[in-house]
Amino acid sequence: MANFGALTDHFSVATADLVLVDSSAIPVAQTRADAQDESGDIAASDWHGNTTAGLSEASCTYALKSGTLDLTTLVLGQISEGVVALNIEVATSNGAWPQVTVSGITGSDALEQVKTYALIGPTINGKKIAQVMGVAVTTGKLTDCNLSASVDWAQQEDGVGEPAAYGVSGGMLSSTATAVGVTAEAPVLAAAATWTISQATSLDEPQATWHTASITVEQALVVAIA
Repeated sequence: MANFGALTDHFSVATADLVLVDSSAIPVAQTRADAQDESGDIAASDWHGNTTAGLSEASCTYALKSGTLDLTTLVLGQISEGVVALNIEVATSNGAWPQVTVSGITGSDALEQVKTYALIGPTINGKKIAQVMGVAVTTGKLTDCNLSASVDWAQQEDGVGEPAAYGVSGGMLSSTATAVGVTAEAPVLAAAATWTISQATSLDEPQATWHTASITVEQALVVAIA
């Protein structure tokens, strides 16, 4: 049925197992410049930044319904000319199938350097299960683990404020996990090899319920330049 359901795979990520479940594209908002008269009222206005409405902020969410997904196949940076992935979120929990959300920019010219940043991580399964990504659970049971990757977007405007050049840099990857205690021992989380703890394990110890622990780990992404 036309205009029903997710229609556009902006980042060309979908496969038979990784199905597109939501998509959007919102034109980048323009900036208004005002000139004021002697009373402080607006005497003239002009807009710049995306006058042709060519640039859009796009987002796609995919569900891993079956099979497996090698996280190293997910890439930030220029996917194709005019399509740039700036953020990737991978969410797993004990209550849902893995969800992958990719967001970025469409409609740009080629980047000043064609850079890509491949994610680092394990292969995850298309099952309703929390899965470790960058962390290790030594005590307790994992309830959720979310991976987040991002790059910085740079844009150079011309003399009238219109985008003239684009670039990306600074790829970073972080993972946040939560575990619940199931014995008298407190839940314990640690960083997997090559990862660095950015937020040490914190404990939540409420009354009359099982205690939980959470941790955040990070590492830089390696850039590949075409």
